[in-house]
Amino acid sequence: MSTIETAIPLVQGLLGFIMLAAGSAKLLGIDLVVEDFNRYGYPGWFRFVTGVIEVCGGLGLLVGLVFAPILTVFGGLLTVATMAGAILTHLFRVDDPLWRFVGPSVYLTIGLFVTGFHLLSF
Repeated sequence: MSTIETAIPLVQGLLGFIMLAAGSAKLLGIDLVVEDFNRYGYPGWFRFVTGVIEVCGGLGLLVGLVFAPILTVFGGLLTVATMAGAILTHLFRVDDPLWRFVGPSVYLTIGLFVTGFHLLSF
């Protein structure tokens, strides 16, 4: 087993848990998240939709580790789309400092990497 074949499941699992936690925070209405969505100028329902997408993406990444690898592709694509939206929000909706782009950029890159790896293995 190569190093990349060992690293992918670890990175995939970590990203899955991160997405699950981020989505859960949105669905639970954690004050910091609500304040951020208000600052971005998004309506309350959009926070809920984003939370559902992130939870589904995280679950797809986690369940794909054990049962159906195609769920990894589904979860990875949801993660990539959500992180692209987050980056665009920080760029165009608010005047955020550069450090606010780091998390979404890293998660987008990891999501692309994991998704691409699994797509190539089909």
